[in-house]
Amino acid sequence: MQDAIGNNNRDMTEMNRSAVVKILQRVEICSRADLARQTGLSQAAITKIVAVLMEMGIVVEVGNIIGESNRRSIGLGLNAGRHKVIGVKFARNMFAVGVFDISGKIYAKAEETYSPDDHKRAVLTVMKDKIREALKSHEHVVAIGLALPGPYLRDEGRIAVMTQIPTWQSINFIEEFKDEFDLPLFIEHDANAGAMAEWWFGDHERPPHTLAYFLVGDGVGSGVIERGNLLIGFQGAASEIGHISVDVHGPRCECGNYGCLELFCSAPAMLELAKKHVPECMPRGAVRNADFCDSIFEAARTGNRKAYRVVREVAEYIGYGCVTMINAYNPDVIVIGDILSRGGDLLLPTVREVVNRRIIPELNTKTQITISKLKVDPTLYGAAAIATDKVLQMPSAFSTPVDS
Repeated sequence: MQDAIGNNNRDMTEMNRSAVVKILQRVEICSRADLARQTGLSQAAITKIVAVLMEMGIVVEVGNIIGESNRRSIGLGLNAGRHKVIGVKFARNMFAVGVFDISGKIYAKAEETYSPDDHKRAVLTVMKDKIREALKSHEHVVAIGLALPGPYLRDEGRIAVMTQIPTWQSINFIEEFKDEFDLPLFIEHDANAGAMAEWWFGDHERPPHTLAYFLVGDGVGSGVIERGNLLIGFQGAASEIGHISVDVHGPRCECGNYGCLELFCSAPAMLELAKKHVPECMPRGAVRNADFCDSIFEAARTGNRKAYRVVREVAEYIGYGCVTMINAYNPDVIVIGDILSRGGDLLLPTVREVVNRRIIPELNTKTQITISKLKVDPTLYGAAAIATDKVLQMPSAFSTPVDS
């Protein structure tokens, strides 16, 4: 059946409600008059929409505010605490479960590590148990978001390529979770989730037109959002930058390609360089790649020239990734996030140097490249943002009436 392209009255009503909720999520407090100006809807329409949203328990009045001409107005805000979401991050050697509300506030977080040798079923059982614990401990959870390494094939529910632990590629995550919880659960690629986190919760001077999130962690990926819409692709694997070849004669990647970007600027790639050039910087007893990378960054910051050269080499390849994203997607903002973003002050000069050499000025001068400022793990935050986005897109489906 061909997808419908029209909008009926009910669709338009939901779109207008969504527009109001999104504004309140972004600005926190707003008057009815401001909502009318920002949406272009009439005062009467806004009054009706707000009344319905208040009845649903989504919007509340928060006291008087000073508007234009020093006029007092009644402020409106999201009833965020009554609309919580659970974010779940699944990575190559760990998973995390967090409880957030739709304003981005975090209430709780739990992490679990696992080994590639652990049975997949046992890992999934523990993950589901942690989600249940979060649900028991927190009221008003309306949705769950799950972020997975990519490429993630959304219609098939499975990861197409999971470098380092390929056995997980046989798991159908849709089937695994569809009957587990009495709540909607949304699954997304981890880089797309990170892009969602930056879009909804990132500290940007102005709303971006096109935001590209560059994930450089245990793997490498990107997520692209244009005017609030995530670039998905036919199977859900669009913007899979980690498996773009930057050296056609380079080493073979587990995806089957040669010289993939992931082989040069992921956390494992930096660790391989460090083992070769600065083995003394590898901390004893560390388990997580993040801890190893932090040690290399610290050595570079304190004057270890060999460690700095390792970081600079990785930064050059991050720069090549930025060049690819600028030419492919023409974003106004690129946000670098995940494990390697912790070396931001060391990375950015080299990244920008590479971009300056390889991108035409007309594009280069219009693209801001920055490091994620999110204080919560961007992928975990992004998993929550996946669910938050669904709530904000269709608020009536997730409402919790005030008398409930």
